[in-house]
Amino acid sequence: MYIRTKAIAMFTIVLILVAGCGQAEPTDLPESTESTWVKKFEGTEYGAFFDITLTEDGNVFTVGTTNHRHVAPYEGDALFMKLTLDGDVIWERTWGGEGYEQAWSVTPANDGGFYVFGETDSYGTGDRDFFLLKLTEDGSEEWFQTYGRERREWPYGMLQLANGDLLIYGFSEDVNNRERNQYALRIRPNGDVIWDYIVESRVEELVVDAIETIEGDIVLATIIGEDGQLVKLDRNGNVLWTQRYELPGWQFASQVIQTEDGGFLLAGFSMSKGSHQQADTWLAHCTSAGELDWETSFGDPTIDDYGQSLIQLKDGTYLIGGLGRGMPLSKINVDGEVVWTKYLFEDFVYGAETLIELDDGSFLIAGFIQKSNGRLYDAIILRTNSEGQVME
Repeated sequence: MYIRTKAIAMFTIVLILVAGCGQAEPTDLPESTESTWVKKFEGTEYGAFFDITLTEDGNVFTVGTTNHRHVAPYEGDALFMKLTLDGDVIWERTWGGEGYEQAWSVTPANDGGFYVFGETDSYGTGDRDFFLLKLTEDGSEEWFQTYGRERREWPYGMLQLANGDLLIYGFSEDVNNRERNQYALRIRPNGDVIWDYIVESRVEELVVDAIETIEGDIVLATIIGEDGQLVKLDRNGNVLWTQRYELPGWQFASQVIQTEDGGFLLAGFSMSKGSHQQADTWLAHCTSAGELDWETSFGDPTIDDYGQSLIQLKDGTYLIGGLGRGMPLSKINVDGEVVWTKYLFEDFVYGAETLIELDDGSFLIAGFIQKSNGRLYDAIILRTNSEGQVME
């Protein structure tokens, strides 16, 4: 099985795939009816989409990479694309140097432009560093900065805070022992660092998601060893509390959101130890102090399922986008019970990296198609109806 590119790509676990080949033109499958559509971008010029946002003029802006690989040679550029809500491409841009760039996260700027966060080995001081890129409304570069230490940094996401600051996060390799350490930075809108947060540890620790509470504190979803963990920081980056969930097997939360009761909902995957390691989507609810309230897992018993993306819907339920055969999409109620699960495609492994609920209740989903044992990826973006279906 293959574990989430964004949250836990460092594990060498591979899904069994059906091999496929592509061409360098977008393919529409199936035809759009009832405002649903699918756009696949295939070939070497497209690798994956990792995040989407809505624009001020009512369109869609998505970011990703032209070549998403986990084996050498690493090459490719950050990819930006603007589309209409009907899936028509308005324009696309690439950004990068002579090395390897991937864009992992995007958020709107107050002036109509965008902040894009990702990784670069063309610029910076280390093996690979964070980059923060400011784009104008038409996707042109306004400025960029890099952040990192002597060794490699790996990005997981960016959070826009209530006052306009940005939180960027992931991991940083230790200079001496190459262990992966929790790493997050609070950045002013002009790119200046306010503070950085790093945990020096001999155990692998990663920051995979973050939210801001109503009070202005920051809660990090982290991975430590084989366990999930929440860390709460104040607005100045000081640790208020840490809660580690040491359960049998592996439990990793790749997403966290705050619930109406002041607690937190985590989504990711769980996997038992032993010769038969089956991965299922993991869901857990924690109190406002981070204490585990309940946890559950679900998925197809014959294939691996991972929770990739998580949003709360207008009706109070939740939607989880998965990584697995056919792109699993699950609607969950407040008690963690599955309302429905849809598999949107019949072939290959798909990653639903990011979700948006539109005003009419339909969903925008962006991600990737994994082919050829993890050595070939295509980018995909689609719109389903409110029941998670693409109507033919």
